[in-house]
Amino acid sequence: MIETIWIKLLNEAIPLFLLIGLAFVLYRGIKKNQALLTEREALLKRYLLFRGDKQVRLKVYGEDEKVHQELLKNLSNSWKNFKRSYDQCLESLAGNTKKTKRILYFFTICLLVNSARHFVEAYFFSSLKIQFSSILSRELSNYVLVFLSFFLLRSQTHKFLTLKGEVVKMDREILFFPNGLSPEGEHEVLYNEFDPLETKGEESEKEDQDPRE
Repeated sequence: MIETIWIKLLNEAIPLFLLIGLAFVLYRGIKKNQALLTEREALLKRYLLFRGDKQVRLKVYGEDEKVHQELLKNLSNSWKNFKRSYDQCLESLAGNTKKTKRILYFFTICLLVNSARHFVEAYFFSSLKIQFSSILSRELSNYVLVFLSFFLLRSQTHKFLTLKGEVVKMDREILFFPNGLSPEGEHEVLYNEFDPLETKGEESEKEDQDPRE
């Protein structure tokens, strides 16, 4: 009787501890990822402020050739430093996500082994046909957290990481060099909104009109 009670307690305790461990790993992984994403966003904001200040100075002191060249050099160096810091942040995000996934896979495999143990015990020591449905429904409930864990981790990082866990290559120059955009294709709407051709045409017609008319 006592052995039966201990076996039941053990059967309930094993998946409970595995799910607690899985939840703890997920919490730490998501928390660290969020810190890295916050750091990335703060880095981007700081660089935008820095670059905006340099561009203002470039316009104010641009007539001085020496100052102009020095500011351009500073902008070039700052861009390299920004890219290095930005890439390091995303690489850390990718590394932490891969580490978290490995541990989540480990707990998932442990849960699968434990589930298989219940089916094997039912097959050898009782009627598997009778207990199959109850065992299946009980074990499937344990995997809700597993699917939720991978879903939450993926939803947090899908904008920055591929399915293989590699950093998504982003054309960062688009953020800071809008002159490189083409008015044709997908970016044409930007030019139509802020610099519409109709307005230019109307202004040209007004300029061409004879003021005496």
